[in-house]
Amino acid sequence: MLKWICAVALLAAASGEALAQKTKLPDRPLKKITDFDPAPIKEGLGVLKQGGECTVNFIVAASGKAKDITADCSVPDMAPYVVRTVQGAEWEAEIVDHEFFDSYPQRQIFKFGTVANAVADPRGEKAPVMVTGIEAKDVERAIARTEQEGTCAVKFTVGADGKPKDIVPNCTSPALDPHISEAVAKMRFTPAQKGGAPTDWPGMSMPMNLAKPDKPKS
Repeated sequence: MLKWICAVALLAAASGEALAQKTKLPDRPLKKITDFDPAPIKEGLGVLKQGGECTVNFIVAASGKAKDITADCSVPDMAPYVVRTVQGAEWEAEIVDHEFFDSYPQRQIFKFGTVANAVADPRGEKAPVMVTGIEAKDVERAIARTEQEGTCAVKFTVGADGKPKDIVPNCTSPALDPHISEAVAKMRFTPAQKGGAPTDWPGMSMPMNLAKPDKPKS
């Protein structure tokens, strides 16, 4: 089976190494099974008595729990309460090629309190969300056509239409560059938003390790 790992990450967001664990379960995408616990935010609102908004970045570990949680709040003292809210959620971790993996960085916005009491927060940004990832057959085809192995440090922008553009593959074997660019161009995202409107989101990063399939043992 083709050995390749593809992880999407935002350069500006917190990142961590994927933790791989073998499993007999079939491949699956990341799926939330227990929602965020609203109790800590309600507790914080009761203490602070001030509305506002928090933007939280985190990674879902292979264990199904959030880690590396950071909260940027218009009311800073709300941050520890929002972190606890995120810690209360659970996910089915992503499985690729029968291995569990940490997720790419996630971003979630929490609003709390009434509009009248809310502190104005001009950020209004929401990161893109991947809908369709790299197709394994496209990567296999790239290796077969070039007869090359290597790594690629792909960088691109997700356009306001949800399609990758300005793709720079940066493969160790230049022969792979055009093929990997074509594969990345087929990915689709829910567009990023700023102020409620779709917007371009530069600075996307996707490391890839590519290797030829193992030869069957005789």
